[in-house]
Amino acid sequence: MTGATPSRAAADREAGIVCGRPIAATPALRRAPACRPGVLQIVGRLTPGGTEHLVVEICRRLQDRFAPTVCCLDDEGEWAADLQARGIEVIALRRRPGFRPELGWRIANIARERRIRLLHCHQYSPFVYGRIAKYCSPRLGLLYTEHGRTSDGPPPWKRRVANLALGRFDGTIVAVSDELRRYMVDALFPRDRVGVIYNGIDTAPAATAEGRRRARSALHLDADAFVVATVARLDPVKDLGTLVDAFAVLRRWRPSAQLVIVGDGPERHAIAERAARSDVAGAVHLTGYRSDVRSLLPAADLYVSSSVTEGISLTILEAMASGVPVVATAVGGTPEILSDGTTGILVPTRNPDRLAAAMVALAADPARRAALAAAARRRVETAFTIERMVDEYARAYRRLLD
Repeated sequence: MTGATPSRAAADREAGIVCGRPIAATPALRRAPACRPGVLQIVGRLTPGGTEHLVVEICRRLQDRFAPTVCCLDDEGEWAADLQARGIEVIALRRRPGFRPELGWRIANIARERRIRLLHCHQYSPFVYGRIAKYCSPRLGLLYTEHGRTSDGPPPWKRRVANLALGRFDGTIVAVSDELRRYMVDALFPRDRVGVIYNGIDTAPAATAEGRRRARSALHLDADAFVVATVARLDPVKDLGTLVDAFAVLRRWRPSAQLVIVGDGPERHAIAERAARSDVAGAVHLTGYRSDVRSLLPAADLYVSSSVTEGISLTILEAMASGVPVVATAVGGTPEILSDGTTGILVPTRNPDRLAAAMVALAADPARRAALAAAARRRVETAFTIERMVDEYARAYRRLLD
């Protein structure tokens, strides 16, 4: 397909060149063992985030059944080293700005060189390039998982037009929530082709009093403080300004209240400026990215998500599994996780007054917080485990490969 002579093609393969372009330095090209079908996970980059966490988990937990390789459209990202240490190859295409259809050809060649039979594309941009790769190599299986939306607006009309062509292929399309499935159908993906596989987490043992003490010590929080926590990429879609405004109201009722924001991102400076105002000064803690989030969550008396859109939030699930009661905006798949008044409290988006009222009410009612937390933990254990999610993807892989 590249037009190279057999000897030139062999030399290119030896040099790590695909479609005339060098790929990132990786171990020698590997071919998937016949007993383990090769699956290429396509993602933007392995930077800390919910989608990327699930890619790592799928690779790790299915490695005994499938031979995984990861293709990053951009650079490898911070989490690539973990997979490479497990013997999983991570390839970085180092995409240049703009739409680059040649990346689809490169992905097809990567799959052909490694005898990969199935592409699993995570999010829309990787799907577009995976779809081009399938045009190049029609026998490739293709699974597309959409993990969330970048805004709470309707699908752009250009994307709708593109989806009329892109969405029709002999593969599988998956959303992580029913709400996201409806959005994808509205974006003109075929209604009968879009299924749902809910995200899942490792539930792990429930938090203990000692775990709470250690978490507060790690975050330098007083034992008697009322602690509100959130874990998120510091991005406009998380609407953390509304959370800080609502927290300022809570502080008037509970002067000992502290807000912990775990994560990093482009909004960090703006959030730090808001946190420096007199109504919350000294009470808002920006920890930056932390790899030990699960061990820190027991420090919280309340977990709050103020997002304007979500798929299925892993951090909400982790708070539920940790025994921390949750207040969250009723967006995306969140109402499919939390039943208002039973396993959590749901509030409207961009409404600091309603968010503050829910926080103040729960701060004054320890018994209700305990009841919500216990019900939420049971909900995760029955419906949102990582084992269930991984098994559903394994079955989808087998259907496509067979």
